[in-house]
Amino acid sequence: MKSFAISSILSGLLALAGCAADPSNDPRSGGFFGGVRGLAAGDYDVRQQQLRDERDESLNQLRALREEGDYLEATRQMKADEVAAQRRQLASLKARNRDMARRIDELQRSKSATEQRTAELRRKQQQLTRDIQQFETELDRGQLTATQADSKRLSLERQYDTIKNL
Repeated sequence: MKSFAISSILSGLLALAGCAADPSNDPRSGGFFGGVRGLAAGDYDVRQQQLRDERDESLNQLRALREEGDYLEATRQMKADEVAAQRRQLASLKARNRDMARRIDELQRSKSATEQRTAELRRKQQQLTRDIQQFETELDRGQLTATQADSKRLSLERQYDTIKNL
């Protein structure tokens, strides 16, 4: 019986030792004999190597993601800088446009004042023209004395000077 037990153990160990490593075998399962088989076949080493490889791949992916994140952040910052520059240029354009609008308003007021002044000058000049024509008619008809004619002429000259100085 003792020899049978020993031969059974030996044949089991030989079977376990003769098995190649099975990377799909999870060394955590299978109990005591699964653990002995995992040690004998190198399943633990294979599993550790797989886990290291997965870890390395995860780290490589993390590095790649960080590099992509850095690139995206740099791109975002560059776009933000471009937008800020565009906003500054837009603000400058808006300021220049407001200045132009103020200048146009000033010119419009100046034009209105000039038009009003021109209209007033035109009205006064036309009145002077009528007064001169009336004076000429009165002179031609002999309706004025020399003193009246001098007085009327002086009045017309003052009227002219007033218009000229406006």
